[in-house]
Amino acid sequence: MTRLGFAVGLVLCGLLGFGAVRAWKQQAPAPGTRALWLADLPTRPLEVRLSLPAADVYRPYAPPRALDTLARPVPLGPLSKLEERGDAHGVAVSYLLHGDTEQALAHLGRTPSSQDRDSDQAAALLLRGRHDEALTLLDATLEAAPDHPQARWNRAVLTRELGLSLVAATTFEEVAARAEPGWSEEAREQARSLRARFQARADAWKATREAFLARLRKPDAPLPVEASARFPGLARERFYDLLLAAEDAARVRELLPLAKVLDHASGDTALEATVQRVSALDFTRRAPFAREYAKLVLDEHPAPASLIERLRQEATARDLLLGALLHTPGVARTHDELRALTQDVSDPWILSRVAQEGARLDDLAGHGAQAGDRLRAALSECRARKLPLRCVDLLTRLSQRATASNRLVEGEESARAAWQEAAALGEWEREGAALVMLANATRFQVRIALSRAYLTESLARQPEDCKARTQAHRNLASLALMRFRPQEARQEMEESLACGQTPGLQGAWILADLARLDPRPSDEARLRAELARVTPLQENAGRRVLATLIAGRFAVVRDWRTGQKELRRAIAEAEPLLRTNADAKDARVVAYRTLAVSAGHAGAFREALDVVAESLQVPVPEGCVLAAAVEDERTVAVVRGHQGQIRGHYDASRTRPLRDDLKGLVPEELVDLLRDCPSVSVLAAPPLDSRSGILPADLAWSYRVGTGAPGPLSAKPPMHVVVSDVEPPSSLRLARLPSAAEVDLAGAQRLLRLKGTQATPERVLEAMEQATDIDIHAHGVVDRALSDATVIALSPQQDGRYALTAEELRRRHFHGAPLVVLGACSAAHLPPFLHQTSSLPQAFVASGARAVFAATADIPNDAGAFFRAVRERIQSGAEPSQALRAERLDWHQKQPGMRWVDKVLLYQ
Repeated sequence: MTRLGFAVGLVLCGLLGFGAVRAWKQQAPAPGTRALWLADLPTRPLEVRLSLPAADVYRPYAPPRALDTLARPVPLGPLSKLEERGDAHGVAVSYLLHGDTEQALAHLGRTPSSQDRDSDQAAALLLRGRHDEALTLLDATLEAAPDHPQARWNRAVLTRELGLSLVAATTFEEVAARAEPGWSEEAREQARSLRARFQARADAWKATREAFLARLRKPDAPLPVEASARFPGLARERFYDLLLAAEDAARVRELLPLAKVLDHASGDTALEATVQRVSALDFTRRAPFAREYAKLVLDEHPAPASLIERLRQEATARDLLLGALLHTPGVARTHDELRALTQDVSDPWILSRVAQEGARLDDLAGHGAQAGDRLRAALSECRARKLPLRCVDLLTRLSQRATASNRLVEGEESARAAWQEAAALGEWEREGAALVMLANATRFQVRIALSRAYLTESLARQPEDCKARTQAHRNLASLALMRFRPQEARQEMEESLACGQTPGLQGAWILADLARLDPRPSDEARLRAELARVTPLQENAGRRVLATLIAGRFAVVRDWRTGQKELRRAIAEAEPLLRTNADAKDARVVAYRTLAVSAGHAGAFREALDVVAESLQVPVPEGCVLAAAVEDERTVAVVRGHQGQIRGHYDASRTRPLRDDLKGLVPEELVDLLRDCPSVSVLAAPPLDSRSGILPADLAWSYRVGTGAPGPLSAKPPMHVVVSDVEPPSSLRLARLPSAAEVDLAGAQRLLRLKGTQATPERVLEAMEQATDIDIHAHGVVDRALSDATVIALSPQQDGRYALTAEELRRRHFHGAPLVVLGACSAAHLPPFLHQTSSLPQAFVASGARAVFAATADIPNDAGAFFRAVRERIQSGAEPSQALRAERLDWHQKQPGMRWVDKVLLYQ
């Protein structure tokens, strides 16, 4: 929908007859033009600031009222004068002030690149709710021009809208320091208000927590019963600790008023009954254990494992043993022990805690699906039992698991729900934990600006919390490496280790990179110590494979052959886990990539070629071949030319993330060796294998993702399946695509058309199993909750399923070895993702397709003629890559502006 709006804006812009774009001259509005900027209003209509001086005169902001639903019309007379001057920027700003953000974005797209243009574009995106894109633009603007007043103001407004109160307050304070009349005063008041509200919430929560901790240290300290009504989750959590730490029946009975308050919040009498039951116990043997339990909760016990072993021998302290186990995850326990300790327990809070612990044990044992089911069941139960803080904890854990399993949309949604619910409860500490989960989910999606903002807020919230500070700085170090800034990453990593916490596996990964990019003598000892802590009690099998991978990545830079052995060991360890464990999948992909680039660094180019082929699970094809892999700043490219000569190139100077177009990745001297080749098989390690431009358009080439041999020509009678006129869910807001043109289907034999409500995923899959030709005219949609690859949006079936996914395709076999044309928008494209690539074309080939054509960019509605001509060339005997090359060159000659044809990729 956005793309359609953008295109309409450009068409309208052309109809209005704009000439060349000229920069806006900073001058006061002439008489008659004040209406363009709504300069006669006593208040400003937008809270954001705009970069044109005439539109940036300070007036107080007046939020729109409920009745202000219609945008003010743009004055056409003054607007036409801007048009005559060719001032697209001025036109855009006027549209923006009058509430037409769609037109504003369209006109800004015609404006020369500048910090002012980007700041105004971000303002428009902010007003449309596209916060992620707006923040990325604003961060880039402020990095290039730190004193840009409008961009800094807009960033303050945006981060406030995102709920990042302290980041917003700091940014408003930076605006206030500029002493701009009006703006500085408003910014100062905004910052004051944000900090005051935040501090009041934080202070109330901290005071309640400190009161409970004081009671644990000194049993005579006051019990915060009144505050517990405001923070029932925190209070209930601490209630159990006070109960188990009580050394006599009188101390237990003192908890009765607190139990009644908390029972009222949850609507039952469970805690009051618990107080009565525990107060009746014999404290002769229990009291010494209770004193030790208090020390355990306060992190002051010298030997938690010893306490647990002694509690295991004490039959009268089963509740103390369960509490101690839940506080010390590093001590071994089993599902059977947890079941035995809870067989007489009916308290839903305790059972929820045990369910979460059971899910952790499932994960450690490699039973991820079971762990997820257990957590989701516990979440449903906690909602039914009105235990909202337990729900927040379960959502946070679900987010952590989903992100670790590369289900990034699910991870982000669970983290955001946890954050919002924690904020509604006033649970300040849980808000911070959810922020870190949000930062993780967005970091793995390479949404760097948003992830950094979450982490900066986390740091500002808990500067004194060593664990939180370590985690935030460690993630910021990872983001710095993703931006190719090793010195910044080093600084963040040192900050993360400054208070004595261990680096964790993520930190060990970062240290392995820094040992190559910005080495320090201490790196090896820190890394080895962390890897030694990776045990089956602490990490599941997939995480242990990651530890082997990290050791190999560290070693391969120092001793190539030794490192190779470690990397091969990681691949072998990952193999039995690939079906179920995302960490193992990541480890395999990265290990092969590191093997390839390290072989390139050693000049072993034939070995690099073999490694890339092995990673793709295909033999090295006959004839001309290009193999390529990238990892961080390193790139290796190897070609085998027409005469069988092998040449390679290694480079370690990349300073920017990969573009969607790979033009220039392969040096020209290597491309020249392929000029005489009739066709070239390209072996590209992820993430190169879903991008265009790795070889020039005038070469015949295809990505090789299958067995290395062309699919056999089918002996089945021809059947051409065409999927069009689909009716995807309206919630996707996809523009309706035109029907497949009859002229493009001319000559098709046994044509089977699936249209409208017939074009459901299951019906389409069944038809494709027998097809010899397949055309799909539908939109490609990115939804990580459904698939790691782009999905094709079809008509929903009775169960509501509408997406044709790569995972479903791989479970089918196409008996007709079909030629497949994916006329879906961006069907081959995959958004940034740290380690793996999965795509629809690869899935089609894996299921038996002879060749798959797909695009990495949106293609026009009349693209059917191009694909029909390519298919006709193949049916006349041309090899698919040669047919694609020939038709592409024809289109370049006849329609030079049609550059989308260069974005069509071929997979075989």
